[in-house]
Amino acid sequence: MIKDKFNKLFFPNDNKTQHFKSLDGLRGIAVLLVLLSHSSNTKIFIHKTFDFHAVGKVGVYLFFVLSAYLLDRQIALAFMTKKSSIGYWKNYFLRRFLRIYPLFVIALILHGLLNLAGIKTVIDRIIDIPLHMALLRGESIFWSIPVEFKYYLISPLIMWFCNKFLKWNAVKLFFVFILLILTSIAIEVVFELPLVSTFKYFPIFLIGTMISIYELLFKNYFKNNIEPKLFSITGLIAFALILITIPFYFEKISGFKVNFHSPIFYFPYAFLWGIILLSAKYGKGIIKYVLELKFLRFIGVISFSLYLFHMLVLNYVKQAEIPTQFKFYTFFIISIVFATVSYLIIERPLSKIKIYSNEISEKDIKKRQPTPNKFNC
Repeated sequence: MIKDKFNKLFFPNDNKTQHFKSLDGLRGIAVLLVLLSHSSNTKIFIHKTFDFHAVGKVGVYLFFVLSAYLLDRQIALAFMTKKSSIGYWKNYFLRRFLRIYPLFVIALILHGLLNLAGIKTVIDRIIDIPLHMALLRGESIFWSIPVEFKYYLISPLIMWFCNKFLKWNAVKLFFVFILLILTSIAIEVVFELPLVSTFKYFPIFLIGTMISIYELLFKNYFKNNIEPKLFSITGLIAFALILITIPFYFEKISGFKVNFHSPIFYFPYAFLWGIILLSAKYGKGIIKYVLELKFLRFIGVISFSLYLFHMLVLNYVKQAEIPTQFKFYTFFIISIVFATVSYLIIERPLSKIKIYSNEISEKDIKKRQPTPNKFNC
């Protein structure tokens, strides 16, 4: 009874064919990297050998890849099946707004109120709240929200261009996306765009977008021509490469420091996360098994609330008179409890609001247009 209630609350989409459990777990990995990074930055560890300082952004890159993949997959399906109606777009923008903005504003206000009460937070001036709400500023954890939210507005235009002018031609799509990626990297290197600039992180989002499109165009090839074991092996290699770039371990192994937050690493990180994403969906090895663990999926489900509020808990734990060996566990337990409550009373009710069903079956593609193959590009 309790198990059924828990599953209904946190995993309501498990019976849908379009839902992939492993991607919930992948989102859990992303937020855990952020939490481990921030706790390590304040010298709060499980053990000193597990030092994840300065790796939080790598977790956020995974969020960007996942968001672009999941959203653009649905948008591409809408265009391919001729279902991109006015109702579809009204629902798209409503749901994107409700998914991010209300909880974002609540988190900003809570941080601001606590700061006024004398409890130090990342929002140390009242003027910061409207600037963040206008997506013009991104202090601490809040930097990623304007970046991702603005991509929700840009993404439909990219998909429209792919449909209108490129006609989902695989070769043309490839060259256009590579051109966009290279251009955005060059502009960032030369001009050093602001932290909240979406264009700064375009290479990361575009990898998720490319995977979503090519997966739809060559779905049968993915399923029938590539061994699941190959997906699993490449996924493990990709994950190992990401772990090696964790500064603490990289410095131990190589003996020197590298700035892995440099824009030249945006594309490599996105590419590796893209491989892991495909491994999570099509592999049958340890990565898929781990990502489908209920606890990791649960963390993925509450990840947005966990992301927005964990710094408040961390600041409290850091200053509280708690024995050092218990600080890490206190931080994680309170953060998870707080995020769970936030998910149940804010995120979950808002997720149910819609004015039009965006559920589109991949089977409709076959009915409306031929699936391209390697010769029909």
